[in-house]
Amino acid sequence: MNWRHGLFRLWIVGSVLFVIAVAFISYTERPNRPLTDAEVGIGGPAPWTILAMCAGIAFGIPLAVLALGASLVWAFSGFAAKRS
Repeated sequence: MNWRHGLFRLWIVGSVLFVIAVAFISYTERPNRPLTDAEVGIGGPAPWTILAMCAGIAFGIPLAVLALGASLVWAFSGFAAKRS
C-alpha cells in the first residue's frame, strides 16, 4: 500500500469539498433585497477584498494541511525499517 498516494488523493478530495463549502457559504451570505451603499462597497470594504479573503480561506487552509501532512509523512518515514 502506498500511503503517500492515498493520503494525497484524500487531500485532493477534502480540498475540493472544502472549497465548495466555502463558495456555498460565501454565496449564501448575499441578501435577497436591494443592497445599501455600505453593502455595495461605498464606504465599506471593497468587494475584491471580500473575495480575496474568501479565496485565502478556501485555498490557504488546504495548502496548510498539505504542508503539515507532507512534513508528517517525511518525519515518520525516518522511522521506517531499512529494507535489505
